Amino acid sequence: MKMRGGWIFPVLILVVLGLGAPPTQAKPATGEKADVRILIDISGSMKKNDPENLRRPALRLLVGLLPTETRAGVWTFGQYVNMQIPLGQVDAAWKRKARNESKKIGSPGQRTNIEMALKRASEDWEGSPTLYRRSLILLTDGMVDVSRNKAKNKASRKQILNKILPRLKKMGVAVNTIALSENADHELMRKLAEATGGWYEQVNDANQLQRVFLRIFEKVGKPDAVPLKDNQFTIDDSITEATVLVFHKPGAKPTQLIPPGGKPIDAESAPDSISWHRDEGYDMLTISDPKSGEWRIRAEVDPDNRVMVVTDLKMNTTDLPSRLIHGQSLPFLTSFTDHGKRIRKKSFLNVVEATAQQRDGNGESEPRPLLDDGKGPDPKAGDGFFSMRFGGESLSSGNGELIISAKGRTFVREKRMSYEVVPPVMLEVKPGEIPNQLLLTLMPAADLVDPASVKSQVWLETAEGEQTPLDLIQDAGGVSQGNLDITTFSGARKIVVSVDAKTVAGESVEYFDAPVEVEGIMPPPAAVEPKPEPVTEPTPTPAAESPAEAVEEKRAEKPEPAVEEEEESLLMTAVWLGGGNLLLLLALGGGFWWMRRRNQQGLVSLLDEELPENLPAAEVKEAA
Repeated sequence: MKMRGGWIFPVLILVVLGLGAPPTQAKPATGEKADVRILIDISGSMKKNDPENLRRPALRLLVGLLPTETRAGVWTFGQYVNMQIPLGQVDAAWKRKARNESKKIGSPGQRTNIEMALKRASEDWEGSPTLYRRSLILLTDGMVDVSRNKAKNKASRKQILNKILPRLKKMGVAVNTIALSENADHELMRKLAEATGGWYEQVNDANQLQRVFLRIFEKVGKPDAVPLKDNQFTIDDSITEATVLVFHKPGAKPTQLIPPGGKPIDAESAPDSISWHRDEGYDMLTISDPKSGEWRIRAEVDPDNRVMVVTDLKMNTTDLPSRLIHGQSLPFLTSFTDHGKRIRKKSFLNVVEATAQQRDGNGESEPRPLLDDGKGPDPKAGDGFFSMRFGGESLSSGNGELIISAKGRTFVREKRMSYEVVPPVMLEVKPGEIPNQLLLTLMPAADLVDPASVKSQVWLETAEGEQTPLDLIQDAGGVSQGNLDITTFSGARKIVVSVDAKTVAGESVEYFDAPVEVEGIMPPPAAVEPKPEPVTEPTPTPAAESPAEAVEEKRAEKPEPAVEEEEESLLMTAVWLGGGNLLLLLALGGGFWWMRRRNQQGLVSLLDEELPENLPAAEVKEAA
């Protein structure tokens, strides 16, 4: 056995955030050890949702990960509740028994008596937790089903919510629930988890159970671990045991382990110091007194592969709540202990590099430092607490994982924590009582937000950004309701929610999102038919013709002036005028001639009277 060196310092004062406690306040940990009760549904419906009994290897994975300081027990339930694996201290013998008993898990039950399972598994708990952290893990695929009588089922469900849940909450029990079906009572499962600070997850495929059990174990067991990158990990002198979890796909080559400076080892050639358990979908290797140095794994790289260790040199972190409010920012602290005492020595702290990284639906963030410099979120420089603030707008809604890594001169450590980011309010949209109207309900997360502090604005918004306010009436409990008439608009619209609120701890939270899209059905305005335009017949194109024909045609085509009648009228007038004038001239001429003639006759008479009687005849003629 290697001798383990260590630091000797004053007693550790570990600061953590309790579930449901104000994030700005710290409280001592209630226990460094875990008390875990596992409840597994064996009702007949599991034949459909878990036909290959993958609950068995998933349970064996969880059993194998439990550290020796843990108390644990397994109950199965259908119509009745059975203690499948007795409650006891986890050790090698308990693990062997648990693995053997897991083979008996099937689906023979006729009912789903969740109420009785919760009662039986927690009946020995009393008062607040002291040495052990209390956790329940509930796996089911159905609804509360204790009888053919629906009233009895309803009464049993009510008993869980009104009697059992308040008791579990009062005793500090974190209830972690897994719904292995879309038909499970998700509302009940979520309420059990949210009210107690536990973890809720829906699984539609039993093949995911092993990884879900891993995430829940990391929450309830809070194991120490070392980073695993590209299937390589480093063991230091302070580590007395290492558990290596390697996932593999069907048909994959056997996993191999290569110790520092050694040859590859597999399940068949493993020495006595390595306990090698190969199961459906994974290998689990427990290495006693591992050699210091770099180890390698020959297997497919998987993000859920882990190396968990037993060590006296521990990294302690803030207890991150399972649920965070979107926009909320929490102080997060990390410290180190050796044999239970917080390390304060400058020569150790000055070479430690601590970083935080988050993984969620947006991918993997860049590592950010945790500092012990007395600035920003760090309360005091050089006190051994490395600090940062976690959350805010950088977190996206949904599930995520926070990874804390630390590297010193002689060691590396890692811790992983799963979390869910939820909005401070939930918008529910469903058909209203009046046709073509939707009922909008905005409900605050009462366990996270002070309902009286909620101030909300809701509006419709087009893709172009045009906004139409919606009138929702808020009651004393912070719940707002209103109707939306979908015949008043057409096309797609987003319902946008803007909220200012305070958490139950008094922190301000701002939230802005467009969680729902609705479709309007306003009919388009009636189309006005345009008046038909007069049809103009096209002028035919004339055929080619000779110049003479063209000239003749032009003459022929010369339009008869519309003044022909006018000219004819003028001609007739001219004729009449000319005729009149002619007659007048003739009359005047005739008159003149008659007058002259008469004058001449008068003259002749006078001459006749005056001429002498002896004038010769010739002279008389000449005078006439």
